[in-house]
Amino acid sequence: MQRLIRSFATLTDELKEKLQVQFPDGIDSSHIKTVPTAKGEMLRVIELHTADAMYLIKINPESRAEIDEYLDNEDGDVPDDDIGDDVTDDLENDDDDDNNDNDAPDEDDDDDDED
Repeated sequence: MQRLIRSFATLTDELKEKLQVQFPDGIDSSHIKTVPTAKGEMLRVIELHTADAMYLIKINPESRAEIDEYLDNEDGDVPDDDIGDDVTDDLENDDDDDNNDNDAPDEDDDDDDED
């Protein structure tokens, strides 16, 4: 099995999805391993296993924050561009309720008639 060293920023969307599947609760210090590189340097990584290879995803404070943010957003959080769609749908549905005969008149309606 190949061992490939990658940074989180260079992962494909498919590999990022596999990362989400492998670490559904996020990463913690128990997932981080220290491995030697070919140059004899020590590298902190998390392992991402696929059928073809084992990806060693480099971990540093910046990449850790980026990975954590990605995994948190994939947990079902609503992306920023989708915020408000549900509110708009709810408001459109509420318009039907405004035509209900059982609704009480607004208090301000009486003041407008007296002028």
